[in-house]
Amino acid sequence: MSSEKPHGHLASEDVLNKKVCTLCDLPQMDLCLSNTIVKTGIGFSAGVVLSVLFLRRRSWPVWLGTGFGLGAGYTDCERSFNPVSVPGVRILPLSQTTAHPQPPSSRFTQLQDRVGDLFGEAKEQAQHAVDNTSDIRAAAHERFTELSKSGKETVEKHVSNLHEKTQNIADKIVETGKGLVEEIPTPAAADKKVRVV
Repeated sequence: MSSEKPHGHLASEDVLNKKVCTLCDLPQMDLCLSNTIVKTGIGFSAGVVLSVLFLRRRSWPVWLGTGFGLGAGYTDCERSFNPVSVPGVRILPLSQTTAHPQPPSSRFTQLQDRVGDLFGEAKEQAQHAVDNTSDIRAAAHERFTELSKSGKETVEKHVSNLHEKTQNIADKIVETGKGLVEEIPTPAAADKKVRVV
């Protein structure tokens, strides 16, 4: 009979469960109640164990554990139904929120991004240095080629000058030699002279 509801009337459970949990598919009130029951049960169990093992079966640890569980459940329900009551929480208007909000990046992700950026910069600097080195190497090769050509021309010029000088010296030696040959007396002329002893 509970399924047959008069038209236009809502059950109280449906009114309480209109808000839907953003993290799961369960209605928010059901989630709140189940969370409170579980935390109260854990507190009750911890109190019983503590009472039996350490405090000679006194009742106050059981009540204290149950109270802690109920308090934790109530706090979680308060946070889910009224998030503005939590310090530091703001609710932004719909126009300021994005369709796909990015989760806040962790410290490790930030470090990874920074290392990636530094590695990219280092790679660009290394590529720039290699390009500069190849430019310097090409300029040095061109300069070496120029110097080797000018050095070769200079050496050829000096060799031709030395060749001309040696040729001139050889010609002078030959001319001087001809003059000496003409001045050298023949042996027959030397016999005609008288020697006095």
